[in-house]
Amino acid sequence: MLELVGLAIAVTAISALARGRGASPILAGSVAVGGYVLILFGGMFFVPRGEARILLLVIAWAWIAVVAGYLRFVVGARLPKPDSKWNCSNCRYLNNASSVICEACQQPWKTA
Repeated sequence: MLELVGLAIAVTAISALARGRGASPILAGSVAVGGYVLILFGGMFFVPRGEARILLLVIAWAWIAVVAGYLRFVVGARLPKPDSKWNCSNCRYLNNASSVICEACQQPWKTA
């Protein structure tokens, strides 16, 4: 049960990060959950019972970390970045420094 709560929190954070970086939050969340389920449950056919199944859990959570890292460091990397939190010129929403697109109205951050 605790694992599902952790997965829900992680996917929510991944979706928010994807939205802020200009990617599709639905696609990013689907890739994260799909890979997690595929690794965790698909790997059970190849790994014997016992302590080796913990390895599948670690690999599945590593997949979540890889998706989050990709969104943070690769997606939107070529776009100009703000130095700190910034207000959108269109809707005045206060965005995080890592967001290159407004989380509220989807307008890109402007350098001027």
